[in-house]
Amino acid sequence: MRRLKGEDNSFLAWESSVQPQHTMKAVVLDPSQMSEPLSFDRLKSAVQGWVDHIEPLQWQLLSPRVGFGRPWWVSRPQVDMQYHLQRTTAPAPGGDDELAATIGEIFEVGLDRDRPAWQLWFVEGLADGRIALVLKIHHAVADGTASLRLLETLYSSDPQTPLPQPLSSPLPNERRPAPWIWWPLVLRHQIAALARFPSIIARTVAVTRVIRRRQKAGKPGYAEAFAAPAMPFNEPFSARRRFAYRRCDVTEIRRVSKAFGVTVNDVFLTICGGALRDYLAENGKLGDESMTAVVPVSMRPVETEAEWGNKVARWNVDLATHIADPVERLAAVASATRTAREVQAERDAWLQHDWMEYWPLFWLYSRVLPILGAKMKRRPMFSLIASNMRGPQSTLYWGGAPIEQLISSGPIVFPMGLNFTGWSYRDQMAICVLTCGDQVSDPYGIADRVPRALAELAARADSAGGGVRDASDRQSVSG
Repeated sequence: MRRLKGEDNSFLAWESSVQPQHTMKAVVLDPSQMSEPLSFDRLKSAVQGWVDHIEPLQWQLLSPRVGFGRPWWVSRPQVDMQYHLQRTTAPAPGGDDELAATIGEIFEVGLDRDRPAWQLWFVEGLADGRIALVLKIHHAVADGTASLRLLETLYSSDPQTPLPQPLSSPLPNERRPAPWIWWPLVLRHQIAALARFPSIIARTVAVTRVIRRRQKAGKPGYAEAFAAPAMPFNEPFSARRRFAYRRCDVTEIRRVSKAFGVTVNDVFLTICGGALRDYLAENGKLGDESMTAVVPVSMRPVETEAEWGNKVARWNVDLATHIADPVERLAAVASATRTAREVQAERDAWLQHDWMEYWPLFWLYSRVLPILGAKMKRRPMFSLIASNMRGPQSTLYWGGAPIEQLISSGPIVFPMGLNFTGWSYRDQMAICVLTCGDQVSDPYGIADRVPRALAELAARADSAGGGVRDASDRQSVSG
């Protein structure tokens, strides 16, 4: 058993029937290159082999008794494969667009909390006999960095690694502790939380003083909340999802980054903002005010092995979508992320994480106040979510077949009904767009503009005579 951290629990608390909080990790491969034929029965056996050897695939939520306390993960490796392994066929002709439409449909239905928090979808019908394996896993299990570790565990960098095999004897399911064990365990956690609370208050007061000193000094801070104009994708959600992605050349992104002296993340945010700007302009919704983004940033030390769960800070960044010139927009985004980095360095980096341990209070701050503020000001707290992750840089294999594409997306969270997620894999970055289908029916209206926005910057990079700024930190973001 392991108790969920406050940040992991937040994804459960934010979840509803119209706002499921799972992520998608899809890979595309050619089964004809596998070392053994891939039947659906062999796939079931391989997936059970995954479950037997990979701890988070065994985790099932254990709800607190009578609603008191936080959920726990318990190990339940004896999974119902009829639920966890699903099969579907992408529409013809089975290209990127058809795969994206299939992923969008998979996105719509939440995961069953009475089972381990994942499903694997076997997608057939792709062009040239390709298949996709689409892992749908709850965000409470893993952030971007932990998801990278999971993918590198599911798949292999060695083409000789065979498909996994299940254990000869099934692992036992972990049982709920007896009440006389459970209640003292919960009580100890509650007492420890109460003992820590005065220090949380003191740290909050200290951070408030830091914020005020920065304001008095006239220094910029995070992008202001409730400053961006309301857009259709900021309206209340339905359960419908629409998903799209386009692939960009990572070498080109890095070339632009180097030419202008900015980070890869700056380029990513700028091309996403540029695509959104063009989309809004075509639809007559572009104004003089900029869109803003919540940008998840990994808090895990690079040199340590990623734990499961979530360790993410959140930057609030102005996307400068009101600036027409792409290079000027890049400079503005780079300035905004540099400010966010400075603000994070000045403050108590773990304060927000520690506040999440007191969920009723944090829920008031993170969900109730934003919703009330949005109704009063008629503006969203922030416009959208944008995150990118440096994925595997060498080829991964499954049963000897090289993985050709890696596609990943996080969820949407009201009122941010637009999510840009970028994951690099080898020399490509798949930049994904997830929306509520009732708000944006065709996300390709945005996604198709992403490569064009990169091409604009690449053309200007050829004649760049110096950088926008010195890129001292290339911290990857997690989502």
